[in-house]
Amino acid sequence: MMILLGVGLILAGLALGGLRIFHDRQADDAYAQTQQSLRGELRQPAAPPRTAREDKPDPRAGDAFAVLRVPRFGGDFAPVIVEGVSQAALAKGPGHFPGTALPGEPGNFAVAGHRTGWGQPFNKLPELRKGDTIDIEWKRTTYTYRVTHSKVVEPSDVDVVLPVPGKPGARPDKARITLITCTDRGWDGRYVHRFVVWGELDRP
Repeated sequence: MMILLGVGLILAGLALGGLRIFHDRQADDAYAQTQQSLRGELRQPAAPPRTAREDKPDPRAGDAFAVLRVPRFGGDFAPVIVEGVSQAALAKGPGHFPGTALPGEPGNFAVAGHRTGWGQPFNKLPELRKGDTIDIEWKRTTYTYRVTHSKVVEPSDVDVVLPVPGKPGARPDKARITLITCTDRGWDGRYVHRFVVWGELDRP
């Protein structure tokens, strides 16, 4: 319950940062510099392999741990994913919802990102279509997901990031991905809904 409450607050507040930094060139420059730095971190030599699940430890809050690629968005689209969806984390790049699955694992690998400001990494998210591929590069492995559907939801619809989206209590039966951003703005300029894209693992 506490996890779902936290997700609800995150979905409700996701637009606030985007609104506050809309068309802020300095923020976009800072985002680009941060992404460059994070890429440097990911290019560091890997630690010696360990046994079983230990060779892919869970990322820590604020860590850069994966790269997102979407062929439909072009070859230059490759933002670094960080752990966490706080405002500080999303200022660095798309953020992984803590407690959701990691790439390739059964469950739901859920990621949120700004649509405007801070490099607007998810600006083109509504352009994704059923059958498009989403690649996650993590620990020398590329996990390819294929888009199944998308939907505009209310910020209160926290079940979008459940292990089986829309089915509370269901056991995960496959590896899924969920990408979330903001959509239409209301009279006060705030984004009032969330745009969600779902996919399923096609191949590792």
